[in-house]
Amino acid sequence: KVDDKLMHSSLEELLSLGCKTQELPLSLFQLDDGWQSAWGDWLTPNPQRFPNGLRPLAKSVRASGLTPGLWLAPAALVASSRLAQERPDWLLRDPFGRPLTCGFTAPGLWMLALDTTKPEVLEHMRAVIKTIVHEWGFSYLKCDFLHCAAMPGARRHNPHL
Repeated sequence: KVDDKLMHSSLEELLSLGCKTQELPLSLFQLDDGWQSAWGDWLTPNPQRFPNGLRPLAKSVRASGLTPGLWLAPAALVASSRLAQERPDWLLRDPFGRPLTCGFTAPGLWMLALDTTKPEVLEHMRAVIKTIVHEWGFSYLKCDFLHCAAMPGARRHNPHL
C-alpha cells in the first residue's frame, strides 16, 4: 500500500538512478490512488499513510527538480465517504431518485457521482483543485473517472447542462 515512507524512498531511488539523465529522462513524480481517506474525501489524506499530509511530499518532489503529480477522481465518490454522508443532495441520481452508480473500483466499491450541474458541487470541486495545487503544491493533476459526472440516465439538478 502506498504511504509517505514508500513515496519518499521511491523518490530517493529514482534520483539515485539518475532519473533526470538521458538514460532515464523523467520529469514527473506522481502519487496515485490510495493516498485519500476515501474516494470523494479528496481534501483528507489517509492519516495512517500520510500523517503529515501531502504538502511535505510535494515539497520534496519539487526540491528534487521533478514535477509533483497527484491522482484523484474529482467527480467520483463512494457511499462511505464523509462527503456522501454529509451531502447526499450532491449525488447524481437515477430517474427513481437513487444514487447513480458509475463503476466499480478496488477494493470492491461501487463509485457514485457528484451532480456537477449544482453550483455548490462545482464550487466544492474548484476548492479541492485549488487546495491541491496552491496549498499542497501539486502542479500536475491526473483527473480520473470524469465519466462519472456524465452518466446517461441521470436525473440532474439542471437537466439543461
